[in-house]
Amino acid sequence: MAQLLALHALLSLTAATAAGNAVLTAWAIVAHRRRQSTLGSAFWTLLLLVLVVLAVQIATGVVAAVAGARPKTSLHFLYGVLVTAGAVVQFGLRPQGFLRAAMTRNAAPLREPRSLAIVCVTQMLLILRAYMTGAFGH
Repeated sequence: MAQLLALHALLSLTAATAAGNAVLTAWAIVAHRRRQSTLGSAFWTLLLLVLVVLAVQIATGVVAAVAGARPKTSLHFLYGVLVTAGAVVQFGLRPQGFLRAAMTRNAAPLREPRSLAIVCVTQMLLILRAYMTGAFGH
C-alpha cells in the first residue's frame, strides 16, 4: 500500500501532467492565433501521452481509496473526480472522439484550437489543485 501511495503522490508524475497540459495549452493558443482550424497529429499524440500518465495517477488513487487510504482533506476526492472528467473530455474531443460529434452537431464549426486551449488550461489547474489538496491538505 505504501508503494501505491508513493506512486500516486509522485511529484514528477504531477509535474509531467501539469506541464504537459501547459504545453498543450500554449500549442492550442498559438494555433488559434494563427487561425488554424485544426490541431495536428503531434498535438493529439502528446495529449494521449499526457493522458496515459494521468491514467496511472487516477488508477493508483482509486485503488488506494478503495483499500482505505484517505487524503489529508476529502476535497482531494472532488478534484480527483474533476480531473478524471477533464481527461474524459480531452480524450473525447480528439478526432473521431465520442464528444466530437456532439460538439459539431449544429451548423457552427468546432473551433478546435480555442476549445482545446480552454480544456487543457482548466485541466492543468485542476491537476495542480488536486496535488495541493492531497499533499498539503488545503
